[in-house]
Amino acid sequence: MTCCVIGVGNELRGDDAVGLVVARALAAELDGGVRVHECEGEPVSIISAWEGCDRAIVVDATQSAATPGTIRRIAAHAGPLPASLSRSSSHLLGVADAIELARALGRLPARTIVYGIEGAAFATGTEISEPVAAAAERGVAAIRRELQENG
Repeated sequence: MTCCVIGVGNELRGDDAVGLVVARALAAELDGGVRVHECEGEPVSIISAWEGCDRAIVVDATQSAATPGTIRRIAAHAGPLPASLSRSSSHLLGVADAIELARALGRLPARTIVYGIEGAAFATGTEISEPVAAAAERGVAAIRRELQENG
């Protein structure tokens, strides 16, 4: 089973960088059996990043009414992402849009998991906030466990 982890975000926009932080932490500790990608451009590029994988884990910041640092794990292969997790994006398409496009094109991995980490500070030039940095560490641990449990 080929697996990849894709961290989505913008390093210059505070909590929006959380997906990149998680991907970098996992890249430093995982062996070559799991591909790790960073997606800083258009989220639709995740479709090419998971090409050839039957299992993908995508990590991105969310902006809903939840407490900053809240982590949601969603089995995107089972159905559309909840509308409450969609947020305005500086990109043309967001992660949810990219996933639905992949589903329509038949290019969604058989098992696609999205970890959404609730952010608070998305302004340009801000640092990642403390609750989101702590959530990134918890997200790394959760993904590590998931990878170990599911081979």
